Amino acid sequence: MTAHPMTPVKPPTYLTDIFTDDETARLFGVMRNKGPWRLIAGIYFKSVEELLAVSGGSGDNEEELDLSDFLTPAFRGFFGNNGIVYEETVHDIFYSKKLLDLVKSMHGAQYGAPYLFQFNMQGPSPGYDSGHFDGRSWRGMDPTNTPAWLTSIMAKSGLFDAWEVKAGQVITYHYDSDIDGGFTYWPDGPDAPPSRFAPPFRNSGILTDNQRMFHRGEACGPRDRRGVPEGMALHSLLEPDGEEDWKVTTDGVVVNRFKANEMRALFHYSAHVFTDMADVKRYYDHTDDLDRDRVFEMLIADLRRRGVVFEVPTDPIADRAFIATLTRTYAMSPTIFPEEAPLERRRRVSA
Repeated sequence: MTAHPMTPVKPPTYLTDIFTDDETARLFGVMRNKGPWRLIAGIYFKSVEELLAVSGGSGDNEEELDLSDFLTPAFRGFFGNNGIVYEETVHDIFYSKKLLDLVKSMHGAQYGAPYLFQFNMQGPSPGYDSGHFDGRSWRGMDPTNTPAWLTSIMAKSGLFDAWEVKAGQVITYHYDSDIDGGFTYWPDGPDAPPSRFAPPFRNSGILTDNQRMFHRGEACGPRDRRGVPEGMALHSLLEPDGEEDWKVTTDGVVVNRFKANEMRALFHYSAHVFTDMADVKRYYDHTDDLDRDRVFEMLIADLRRRGVVFEVPTDPIADRAFIATLTRTYAMSPTIFPEEAPLERRRRVSA
């Protein structure tokens, strides 16, 4: 039996004591001192069609939705990206042999390099996420030069696996609560029942292949604090509030405040790994790269093979109708959720 295309090389492995006390203090120091930080949705998406391409939605009834319907107080910043460390105080952590060896071992790879090191700060939030997977990399195209919606379509289509760059993640949580806040994952594909890791998390987390596996962070924080505050927008920012707490601002106006113990923090390390030296050279010498023209040619040819009726776009990277067509064609999303962490339905944000 052929495995589902969204199946990890191995199921996640639970890890404890991932960072030393000194490393943890430095990571949190960047978060406290180098903001403010943007909403994740505001960083990656310009339209609801782009978001649905990643979230697993079908693209139906997209005219009824707006990006504001998907707001949760989830903010992101970067310690480093594309192999370059941004913050000198965490230089040795980004280039950690311990973290890289974990990812290499998962794939049985001989070589590797750190790729991305980012963090999320999540305020009290409902469980809206129906499951997603992380942005994948291919030779010539990756999240640094390709919109998130397109990397998602490429992954779900299965057309580009010959160009895939193997990767893995070490994800570290800090959520000292047993009120929801777990990690749901679908190791056997989105059509199969999920598994989960339950909180609390104290410098603990997972070694995982999240680019090939649907997963989600569950609802978190005090249940009576999970509503989207009036005034929060795509350009809202997360800023320190005093010595330990946080505030959300929109155009300089405070729209919400969170205590430190109401937040869930996540450190997300990712590395690219390579089976052998030939694999390394193919990637770094760019001898077999994809580009956008080839990707769209292959997607359009596949739509025609499937008998999909569509209008060939003049600007496929920005054509909302074409993006919606791709989303419907390659739609896949989990439908089974843990009893302890059910999927919650979105409500329109009040004006």
